Amino acid sequence: MQTKEYVLLLGADQYLRERAFSGAKQAVDLPVWAATEDSVRKLNRTFDNMLSADPKDSDSLLRAIHAQSAQGWHPRMVIPLNDWTVDSANTVNRVLGLGGLDATTVTNARNKYAMKQAFLTAGVQVPDSRLVQSEQELLDAIESVGLPVVIKPYDFGGSGGVVLATTREEAVAGLAESKAVIAQYGSSFNILGDKYLVEQFIDSDDEVSVEVLCGAGRAQVLAVTEKYLSPRPWFAEVAHLVPSHRTGDPVLTDLAVRACTALGIDRGLAHVEIKFDADGTAWVIEVAARPGGDGIMDQVERAYSLNPYRLHVGSYLGSDLLDVVVGAVPTKTSAIAFLKAAPGRIQDILDGKPLPPEVRSINISAKRGDLSQAAKNWSTREGLVELEWDELFSEKTLLPVTVANELSDQIFVSGETVGE
Repeated sequence: MQTKEYVLLLGADQYLRERAFSGAKQAVDLPVWAATEDSVRKLNRTFDNMLSADPKDSDSLLRAIHAQSAQGWHPRMVIPLNDWTVDSANTVNRVLGLGGLDATTVTNARNKYAMKQAFLTAGVQVPDSRLVQSEQELLDAIESVGLPVVIKPYDFGGSGGVVLATTREEAVAGLAESKAVIAQYGSSFNILGDKYLVEQFIDSDDEVSVEVLCGAGRAQVLAVTEKYLSPRPWFAEVAHLVPSHRTGDPVLTDLAVRACTALGIDRGLAHVEIKFDADGTAWVIEVAARPGGDGIMDQVERAYSLNPYRLHVGSYLGSDLLDVVVGAVPTKTSAIAFLKAAPGRIQDILDGKPLPPEVRSINISAKRGDLSQAAKNWSTREGLVELEWDELFSEKTLLPVTVANELSDQIFVSGETVGE
């Protein structure tokens, strides 16, 4: 039987990851497949084929892959695109002898406490933190770290369960809130246990994310994204802008590369989150061994005219594309911002009015009757807007948030909640 190869992308059928298919096609002349638990009921016709398998479960994936092997189809590589598939993809790669990230690297990229220990060993500056599970452990950690603190699940994303506490009472309530988030979403995202970080708070809203291409024994920064956060005590990401005015900063670039090296990420794009304190000192908050989410990759593509998924897939397949990154230069500014209705029950949605000229796309996910809550994490958004300007900003601009707020006020009519 003739051997036929394909590339399997995990998480590429996720909303705002659609450009991964195009990037993969640019990287390799092979069929591009995806996986979903029920490909009959959830068929995505973008892909050349879909496996019926849980993309978060390596055993489920291996069963589906072996079934296709009987038909002569074999994966050249399994490539993760989100946090929940990094472990499963690289486990399958190792089992099948395809390569992939080292198992310790995968663990350190998901377990935020292990991640911080790897950074400390490598001399990468990170906020002081403690791993806790109980309320007493939380209070003991506060004695060591000092208030205020940030409480977060040690294995989650999307700002879920991340809370700022300025008092012991707020910390106890924050841990309860974080635990409630994991109780709600833990099984869906294969969360690795009921544990939490109590972390030193870097008192600043000056934060960026850095996309770093790793491979061929070296690493290179592709893009720096400006991040915009919701009002405290939460840390929901409300907008992203590419390129940040910090693009090209050698200290930032060096720190991002050292953080990836400390975790042993040797292929694909890594997503590095860095915060600057009032003195301008840079602190690594965390690193993910996959491309940035929230549509950041689409903004990078618009700003740089380069599909970053091509780099991610190509790197996993063994191509040295770092010189492509070195030559990438932004020619415009692109941003994504999230729509937020005023708190209360959404009584009406008034869409259809003329949009500002910088709007490239808008998507309203909320419906009449939905309850709008404070911007706590990814789950409290009512939609998104993508924006573009034919200029590069030399300092941080609030335009993405301003436009999104004005559109939200124009679109959503919210009323008082009754009996809720």
